[in-house]
Amino acid sequence: MRALLAFLALSTALSAQRRVLFITHSAGFRHDSIVVARQALEGIGVRSGAFSVTSSEDLSLISAEGLRNFDVLFFYTSGELALTDRQKQDFLAFVREGKGFGAAHSATDTLYSWPEYGELIGGYFDGHPWAQEVSIDIEDPDHPATRPYGNSFRIGEEIYQFRAFSRDRVRVLMTLDTRTADLGAPGVNRPDGDFALAWVRNFGRGRVFYTALGHVDDTWRDARFQMMLGNAIQWLAGDLPGDATPRSGTNAPTPAVTRGGVVNAASFRPAPENFLAPGSLISIFGASLTSGSTTAASSLPLPVKLAGTSVRVNGVPVPLLYVSPGQINAQLPFEVGAAASLTVASVTRAGAAEPLQVEAAAPGIFAILAPSRRPGDIVSIYATGLGAVAPAVGTGQAAPPSPLSRTVTEPVVTMGGARAAVRFSGLAPTFAGLYQLDAVIPQGLPAGPAEVLVEMSGRRSNAVSFAVQ
Repeated sequence: MRALLAFLALSTALSAQRRVLFITHSAGFRHDSIVVARQALEGIGVRSGAFSVTSSEDLSLISAEGLRNFDVLFFYTSGELALTDRQKQDFLAFVREGKGFGAAHSATDTLYSWPEYGELIGGYFDGHPWAQEVSIDIEDPDHPATRPYGNSFRIGEEIYQFRAFSRDRVRVLMTLDTRTADLGAPGVNRPDGDFALAWVRNFGRGRVFYTALGHVDDTWRDARFQMMLGNAIQWLAGDLPGDATPRSGTNAPTPAVTRGGVVNAASFRPAPENFLAPGSLISIFGASLTSGSTTAASSLPLPVKLAGTSVRVNGVPVPLLYVSPGQINAQLPFEVGAAASLTVASVTRAGAAEPLQVEAAAPGIFAILAPSRRPGDIVSIYATGLGAVAPAVGTGQAAPPSPLSRTVTEPVVTMGGARAAVRFSGLAPTFAGLYQLDAVIPQGLPAGPAEVLVEMSGRRSNAVSFAVQ
């Protein structure tokens, strides 16, 4: 009986497994990586157990009868595929009626004479100005296809650009970090600097996924790329949830920073007391600050773009810790001067400049760590906004544990109204933009709550209390 139940369970699992038709027909340039691509996609299906892959060059399979038993059609093709009008209608109907169409790399260098195909896939190949190592930003970290990559990643690839492409029709998942490519290189045809490299869209009741990556063998062997493809195929089959609604096209709202909405991230003091200091952690409040995603930086040094959103102060990119539609946490550059303004850009749309009130120091206290709370003991105060340090540490960089980076000016710390001796004032090691003050609890303080304040360059922090024992 147990053997019978196991057989029935296995049969049920196999019958529920999705089927993918992988077409690698080349009517134009034939990529050497096709062999590795087939091995990779077939292997992904076997390891995941979620789908099986049939690889073929046979275009006759693209028909109502040929596609009947498949859930996803995936292209790694090139050139003008010899499809009849009937096959084209069956292809579109397959997707429109609820199935999935996925594609990689040169699949946009395919079927130029069939406009409906260009609309389906989202754009046409318009040259590859770069074949080099670049950085790629994850614009939509919420989609299952992009989850393997974190906030960004580096890869050596042939980087495409596209024509007949519109963000009004697709949801972009990843884009080229243009700081890592020469925008003046021969053949660059996009003056807007918008180089989308993966996207999804809805098509009728079906789903479409495209990635421009896949030129070289190493990409198909890359574990992250394989995870992306595996997740994308399960999304195309309807087995993984993921939104494909366009959200960054011409009708997308412009980021709007609340008037006076740039504040010290520790004190949160509103205008007109929202003074900021070079190098301090800040919070930016507003609306449509991202195109919809919420994400946090996953490593140091801090990135200057998260989920397609970037911040600049006087034109200088600002390192980001966290972004959401309503709030951004960032680090103000150490190099910022007194006359400063801040702008937020979400994907291709930039908001109005917001003036900042910058001073040499503007302390704000996050928290107090006091393992022992008797007079004479040392407590650690974690703060921001204490200004310049020596030796200098780059904005967005982790402060080193040695040598310690100390504040140029020593702050005044009071506890319960009494001045506390400061043993250390500087950047907290291994953190970016976070300061640490080690101060001695004054003798004579009575047991009970004691209010802690930090004063520096004429500015006083918010008050935080801890219990003296």
